[in-house]
Amino acid sequence: MKAKAVVFGVIVLSFLTFSLVGIGCGKYRGSPFSSDILRGERDLNLSAVASLGDPEADGIIRIAIIADPHQNYKDLEDAISTLKRVTDVDFLVNLGDITNSSYNMEYDQYLRSHSLIGVPSFVVAGNHDMLGAGPAIFNKVFGTSNLFFETNSYRFILFNSANLETPENFHPDWLLSIVQASTKPVMIFSHIPLDDKERFHGDVKAKFTQIVQDSRVKAVMNGHNHAYLLRYDSGTVLLQVPRVEGNQWVVLEVQAGQYQIINQAGVVVPWQNFKP
Repeated sequence: MKAKAVVFGVIVLSFLTFSLVGIGCGKYRGSPFSSDILRGERDLNLSAVASLGDPEADGIIRIAIIADPHQNYKDLEDAISTLKRVTDVDFLVNLGDITNSSYNMEYDQYLRSHSLIGVPSFVVAGNHDMLGAGPAIFNKVFGTSNLFFETNSYRFILFNSANLETPENFHPDWLLSIVQASTKPVMIFSHIPLDDKERFHGDVKAKFTQIVQDSRVKAVMNGHNHAYLLRYDSGTVLLQVPRVEGNQWVVLEVQAGQYQIINQAGVVVPWQNFKP
């Protein structure tokens, strides 16, 4: 009798677990742990590059930046709605953690929100997005997680900083080479701050310090820590973007070697010069 009770308990627990996963997180194909997704979007970052046009046409580049919408897609859609209503941005960068556990259904849920943005939009790989089948889904939906593109005056780099979750896609040497090869000022978008002391040590830390202090690198943007923070290292702007919770977002405006930072409350940093 005891053996039967144990078996019955395991069956009930398994059923409840499966039910909670299925009900609480939305629809999925096959298994929530597989790389199969329901939505059909593919290579979205490359598509954003192709549709970018000339963001410097009026002399100012306006970049909307959001971060860490995992488990918070309602606030993400509120932030998207507010940005569309109160700003006129040239493109948007999501600094990653669009999922919490890299489940395929989370990617599907995020993509529904992503489809509402209405301007060229890029997604940086977050550490939560690189678990399990996450790298395969990310590559399918967004393309390579390390990418750069250029406007007339700037080089923009999307960097996969999830060194612990996906070491095979973590390439600090690539980042250094793309910075050093640039003939234009550089801006870097990374989910994790490049000076994160818990993750980056030794040669990697030295490379990232070299990158941040390079005269070509004007700004490095990150999410990950869920709170707004503005710092400087050797004159380089280090801008940490808060989690979308509570309709939080940042717009970075760039014009003729200067920058201005705006958020949902208004102008946070009026026009300042980038380092020479």
